[in-house]
Amino acid sequence: MRNLSRANYARIAHTGQPIPRSQCENILLPPLGRGGRGGGESAPVIGWSRYHQSLNARECLETELRASGGHCPPPLPPLPKGGSFEASPRVTGMARRDTVCNGNLKHFSVSSVGIVCLVVALIATSPALAQAPKAAPKAADVFDDDEKKPAETQKSADPAKTPAVTDRDSIGFTQENVAAQMTELEERMFRLSEALKSLEPENASRLSLALKFSREELILHQMQSAQKVLKDAQLNKAETEVRELLAKLEHLRNLLLAEDLDFQMKLARLRQMRETLGQLERIIKEERRELAWSRAAVEQQEELTQLRDRRAQLETLVRDQKSVIHDTKGDDPGNAANRERETNVKKKASELAADPLFASLQPPHLKQADPHLEDALTLLAKPDAAAAEPEEKALEQFQKELDRLNERIAAPEKALAAPEFQRFERDQARNRNAADSLAKTSARLGNTGVSLQKDLIRAGGSMQAAEGDLAKTAAKPASEDQLAALKHLVKSQDDLARAIESLLVELRSELQTRIIAELTEMHEIQMSIRETTEAQAPKVAQGSRTASILVAGESKKEGEIAERIEHLRVLTEETEFGIALPTALGVLGREMRTIQGWLKESDASPRTIALEKRVEDDLLGLLEAMRRLPPTTPPKPGSPLPSELRARERELNRLVAELKMIRLLQSRLNDDTTGVDHNRPKPETLTPALRREIEALKANQDEIRDSLAKISARLEAPEDAGDPPIPGVKDR
Repeated sequence: MRNLSRANYARIAHTGQPIPRSQCENILLPPLGRGGRGGGESAPVIGWSRYHQSLNARECLETELRASGGHCPPPLPPLPKGGSFEASPRVTGMARRDTVCNGNLKHFSVSSVGIVCLVVALIATSPALAQAPKAAPKAADVFDDDEKKPAETQKSADPAKTPAVTDRDSIGFTQENVAAQMTELEERMFRLSEALKSLEPENASRLSLALKFSREELILHQMQSAQKVLKDAQLNKAETEVRELLAKLEHLRNLLLAEDLDFQMKLARLRQMRETLGQLERIIKEERRELAWSRAAVEQQEELTQLRDRRAQLETLVRDQKSVIHDTKGDDPGNAANRERETNVKKKASELAADPLFASLQPPHLKQADPHLEDALTLLAKPDAAAAEPEEKALEQFQKELDRLNERIAAPEKALAAPEFQRFERDQARNRNAADSLAKTSARLGNTGVSLQKDLIRAGGSMQAAEGDLAKTAAKPASEDQLAALKHLVKSQDDLARAIESLLVELRSELQTRIIAELTEMHEIQMSIRETTEAQAPKVAQGSRTASILVAGESKKEGEIAERIEHLRVLTEETEFGIALPTALGVLGREMRTIQGWLKESDASPRTIALEKRVEDDLLGLLEAMRRLPPTTPPKPGSPLPSELRARERELNRLVAELKMIRLLQSRLNDDTTGVDHNRPKPETLTPALRREIEALKANQDEIRDSLAKISARLEAPEDAGDPPIPGVKDR
């Protein structure tokens, strides 16, 4: 039985020729395996004769051939209903899926193992890109033909005319192949996730999560970028790109093989909620700014109205004073009418001087004009008196006050000009667009997203109304609409915060069980490592090679539990589980790394055994504290202990657990400090190694102090911070 290879698929795709029966008796659809080669146990084999028996077979074959980069046979005549399509009995590792489409039953085979194999192939292929000389011999045969070339074709080839393939070309081709495999991987994950939604929701979610990670991290784009860098012979940059790709592909494989998929899905949902909450907080902050400006504009508009009214009164006062001066300089300066008009001017000036808009101004020009008006009235009562001079001095003070008032009016007029309203109208439109975009993306949050979407839509409507008010330079209606929008936004923020808290409690409960189980298992492994070290220590001291190999082999186990500790530390930080717990796990991880380094050097000295025993004790102490640490979120800083007995006991247990971990860390740090000081040389000059040890101790002490400060902050009253409260809006 002959099979059609991937290379033949490629040739058929380029020439456009169909698959002849003479060339392929059974069609083999090989998933990509290690190094990009086809074949494997899970390769579906389709009988050629059965292929010609059913039109449905063509549709399934077209799907697989497109995924494999091949070419489809010519159209087949339609067959009566009831035609079937089956795979060869040799197919293994396949899951048969049935779907109904247009009344016909389609049977197609999908390999969930093939996707993981493809990821493994990508991880296995990528390291070769960083080693140019080693990758060159294998780059040309990424896709091997199953059929050999005819002998006459090989003889006719002239080796002298064949261009030499350089290492750069080989590595570039390998990177291009890897990028093609990644494209195929993303396509297969998408198709499988859609096909398995109703049959296997968990696997469909796994594939969707992996596809989302691949696209968010731009793995395919980074592969193409690495290909370009390799083409330009920038090897240092290419090595960095390949290492980043390896880390991302490793995480992708872990997602596909994760046993705790439900926990991982909840973590992904938590990240989405936090991202949404961050965007919502930025929208709320911007809307607060918009509302604050609108309210300030309302106040400025009211003040501007009053100032313009006072300016009209002051201008009238200036005109009256000028008229009195003109008549005083006329034929009859002592006219009684002039004295009466001057008395009215003095009365109006006194009323304006007592107005709150002028009373606090310095210098008080209106008050300074009063003595001059008194002198003018006195001189007007005498015949032939020079009353015009004090009247002109009073007019000068009136004019100064008028000029100052004009300057005061110019500032709010500039702040309330149409361009300012247009600018804030544009800002409001941008904020509304951000809220609308967030409303669309919030659908991914499930039930929580429905409520959030509703509030954001309502807030967007109020923002749109505020835009129209700002376009009309109507600050007061705009502020009312912005206040309504802000209420909806704050409500959605509260609801989302409660949903995040509920999800965090679920995650912490699961994580607490997981941490306890992991620490128990790590304690057993650590005891085994310590017992092996103790048993082989005398033989290592005698120079036994076998004992040294056994001790060095334990370093791998130590490194594995150190990685597990680091993973737990990352999870505790992400779920905000405890204050001192991440610090304690980080310290334990560093101690395990130290033990790993010593064991790798076959160091079975008393210091290694002592550190191993200390890690065992620390694991037990951490286990005891973990059992008392509740998964709920602690109350706000400065809050009194709950009155309910069980809630009070829970909070006390939390405090006791945190303080136990702090005490454990501080006692270990004290032991390390004593040991370093004991080994300190008498001269004042510190060796580089001793200086590094002291710096490490200082860093540990800083971590412990920061953790204790966070615990203390919860017991103290919070300081006033943040934005001032807005009337009508309940802040979180």
